[in-house]
Amino acid sequence: FFAILLGIVCIYQLSFTWVAKKVENDARIYAKGDTAKEKSYLDSVSGLPAYPVFNHTYQYCVERELALGLDLKGGMNVTMQVELVQLVKNLSNNNPDPAFNQALANANTIVKSGKSQSDYITVFVNEYEKLNPNGRLASIFSTKDNQAHLKFNASNSEVEAYLKDEANTAVEQSYTVLNTRIDQFGVTQPNIQKQQNNRITIELPGVKDRERVRKLLVGTANLEFYQTYDN
Repeated sequence: FFAILLGIVCIYQLSFTWVAKKVENDARIYAKGDTAKEKSYLDSVSGLPAYPVFNHTYQYCVERELALGLDLKGGMNVTMQVELVQLVKNLSNNNPDPAFNQALANANTIVKSGKSQSDYITVFVNEYEKLNPNGRLASIFSTKDNQAHLKFNASNSEVEAYLKDEANTAVEQSYTVLNTRIDQFGVTQPNIQKQQNNRITIELPGVKDRERVRKLLVGTANLEFYQTYDN
């Protein structure tokens, strides 16, 4: 009896996916390849009954359907990375110091080439100290506004720690913004995760209008596409 009951429950849970897919298939047939028309169709029926007997709406079913991976549902898999070169420049108030700017460029080349396993900030500080062995990074980054976090006489190691904290804050802010924007876009069951090296991976199952999503994501401050996979 328990096995029969369990089977009925499983079928009921699966039925939400079947109903949602049927409505989405109807939308595809109606739209004939027009993504905007397909989305408009789904928006128009979201509050209408779609599940026979129980009278559940399409939106109700979508919220309870099985979470299908990109391999089953298709969509976009994107890795984005906080643009630390620009972040560090901003924190320096675009300081014109030649050694500073050369260190930024060197670090960017080294990190992107994969020649170092260290993070961008660490590589940048190392490059700066090579170019200017007696240079003090505090003279570039310490201001009246950030004295509570970075003293004028701070060591290069203390400046490095400060920059890493700022980078982590930028990642957190970008993560929050991405979550908000993707929620507004209306993607079903998105997966957004923070990774090492200031990267954020995003899975968007079922997305068809890739260019619209790309513009949505690229518009996030301090973020750049690191790598993109379309499924």
